[in-house]
Amino acid sequence: MTWLLPLVAAIPLLAAAFAMHRLTWWSPAVAAVPALVAALTVPIGESLDLPWLLLGAHVGLDEIGRIFLIFTSILWIAAGIHAVASMRGTPHVGRFNTFFLLAMAGNLWLIVGQDLVSFYVGFALMGLSSYGLVIHEGDRSALKAGKVYLVLTLGAELALFAALVMIASTTGSILPTPEDLAELDDLAITLLVLGLAVKAGLIPLHVWLPLAHPAAPIPASAVLSGAMIKVALLGWLRFLPVGEIALPGWGVLFVFAGLATALYSAPIGLVQSNPKVLLAYSSVGKMGLMAITLGLMLIEPAMAPVAATGLALYAGHHALTKGGLFLGIGLRKSSGAQGLVFGGLVLLALSMAAVPLTSGAVAKYGIKPIFVDSDWAWLQVAVALTTVATAWMMVRFVWLMWGLKGVQGADLDVPADHDPGVNQEIQAESASKRFFDRDRVARWFGFGARLETSGEGADHSRRAPVANPMPRVTWALIGWVPLIGLVILYPLLLGSPTAWLTDVRLIALAGLLALPVAILAARRPAALAPLVDSVKPGDLLGLVRPLLMSARWTLRWSIRAYRNASDRIAAQLRKRLSKLARRPPSDLDHRLTAWPLAGGLWLGIMTLMIVLALVLPTQRPPFSRVDRDEGRPFTAPPPSSVSPDAVPADPPAPPRVTDPDPSTQPSTGPAARPDTLSPTAEPEAASADAPSESAESADVGLVTAGSPSPQPESAERPCDPGEPYIFRDAASGREVVLARCVSADGALQRVDAPPLSNALVLLIQTRLDALGFNPGAADGLIGPRTRDAIRRFQTDRGIEPTGAITFDLLDRLRETD
Repeated sequence: MTWLLPLVAAIPLLAAAFAMHRLTWWSPAVAAVPALVAALTVPIGESLDLPWLLLGAHVGLDEIGRIFLIFTSILWIAAGIHAVASMRGTPHVGRFNTFFLLAMAGNLWLIVGQDLVSFYVGFALMGLSSYGLVIHEGDRSALKAGKVYLVLTLGAELALFAALVMIASTTGSILPTPEDLAELDDLAITLLVLGLAVKAGLIPLHVWLPLAHPAAPIPASAVLSGAMIKVALLGWLRFLPVGEIALPGWGVLFVFAGLATALYSAPIGLVQSNPKVLLAYSSVGKMGLMAITLGLMLIEPAMAPVAATGLALYAGHHALTKGGLFLGIGLRKSSGAQGLVFGGLVLLALSMAAVPLTSGAVAKYGIKPIFVDSDWAWLQVAVALTTVATAWMMVRFVWLMWGLKGVQGADLDVPADHDPGVNQEIQAESASKRFFDRDRVARWFGFGARLETSGEGADHSRRAPVANPMPRVTWALIGWVPLIGLVILYPLLLGSPTAWLTDVRLIALAGLLALPVAILAARRPAALAPLVDSVKPGDLLGLVRPLLMSARWTLRWSIRAYRNASDRIAAQLRKRLSKLARRPPSDLDHRLTAWPLAGGLWLGIMTLMIVLALVLPTQRPPFSRVDRDEGRPFTAPPPSSVSPDAVPADPPAPPRVTDPDPSTQPSTGPAARPDTLSPTAEPEAASADAPSESAESADVGLVTAGSPSPQPESAERPCDPGEPYIFRDAASGREVVLARCVSADGALQRVDAPPLSNALVLLIQTRLDALGFNPGAADGLIGPRTRDAIRRFQTDRGIEPTGAITFDLLDRLRETD
């Protein structure tokens, strides 16, 4: 039977798709039937994986889920029957049915969905669809209630989404086990509590319930108060580590929040004149009692297995009873079967007050042990006060329902007991009637329309005619009467004689205390009139409304002031630009040639040039390269002996650049040609038989031919033009062949500086950089940074820092190898 589980939410969703069609008006009454069948037939522990749905949905039933699915589906069926009977033929009935079925699908989905994603999707679908139910009437109060509801619901969904994401991240699964939930941190628990506290109506997040319940139609109010707010309790039981570990801090928070909610809502509900508002505050108080029970379970995990089942059964009792009360209000407004309707409402009110022999007494007995075993004796007294307050609220509710007995089709916002003229007329009419009156019998026990008399005492102006009320009343009773039957059978099926008499003395005390107040209200209504509606629905909103209005007006005036200021600035700017655009060109020339503007521009340009001259380095422009024939390198003539940087008249043999492995290097091309500094120099062929030896040792970086251990050459050494000067870099394997002797006036003369070339400068830059003197970019060009590096090297070696490239510098560089 597990195939029924996907149909629990699929049938309402499918019905919602066709709800606007006039032939599907009956769909709200039967869409929840598959859910009830699944709850009664699918065994506990059965599950079904749907990997194709969302992130991999997992539907199933556990013990708590079965209880929730049973009472939720029953209430949706009863409310659906009432909706079909009362809403058919009204404006926008198709829209109401659509939102009703979507909310039903979301509520049932989150019950059977065991994974985190299914719970959130069902919660969001239910919450957003309920907004359409709240604002269905479209009047001012409904729109206001919808605004408050939507803001709190969206905030709750955001907090719940973050909490479920954190749970999945912590446990590593979207189907966490109770053992996995024991690892949750405080932030995840905080978000989970806040997200569901809005739906539960815990103070101060309860303000949407007293506004939304009276604004929504009767069937929507029944499921809102009876079924939808219970999902918060289901979420806490399912995703908090209840029974696994003790969370005393969070348990105490739940206890005090629930106690404050229950005690706060009772006196406000007692002074309400609208029975739907009174029932809304009663629901807030009952959710507070359930929160207290959950808090005690978190403090004492050993009580969780028994207390969780008792709490679920108490939630089922409250759902069926509160849903029946809301539906009974709608039936009380109709024109038939008033005796049956009023009797059913009295029975439901007694059950809600936990009077002995009712379902309320048995449900209270199921959660009572956890209060008895608590170490806080004062908590039992506080819970007893909530029981007395609930009993008084039900007495007040029955009083309001009795006041509606003579007003057919009356608006519940203005009860009959607060209209002195109507009360006096009803009392006079009742006194003049005979003991047996067919009008009275038809009104109290008939299922048809009220019989109107044309005789004396009949007031047709105050009785709104009802067109063919018989079918609607009958259909609504078909769903409501079985609901009352279940409430009656609850103590017989789930209780014992011991549970039937729970809190009998406390209920008797509450009745005795309420009796004087009831007598006073009957004899002197004006004495208690100032208390009636002294607190408006949405109580706390009245305190923050001035702050909200102040913030609203402040924001409005700020926006208006900003717009005015921006408009003025824009107007001035447009005026200025228009004036400049209309100015003649001669005027513009005159302004440009005026001293302040021209002088400012001149000073700015000069300042910019000076800054650029100081910032940008001055570099010697690169010389053009001189190509050579293959095997004949070209170089500039060497400088004279008088000046190191001068070029002699008789150029020496050109330097030769060789590679370590000539077989692997090209004979021509830029890489094999040295660059010269003088494009006008005449090349000379080097001697073919000139020796070109390389150092044999691998650890020698710079060597000279024929000298295994290079030493500085002195000027007194004989000059041999056949012995070349080789300057080599062992790291790169490149070398430059230079001529140390030149012929001047027929005599050999030793030169002090070699001819400069790009290849020689590149090797010097490479050597200086290896020694840590940072000559700048190794580009083979003499620049300020290369000169500065040479000077620093010369200073380090104790010679005059001239910055010139001489043979002495090359000897010093070879010494450092």
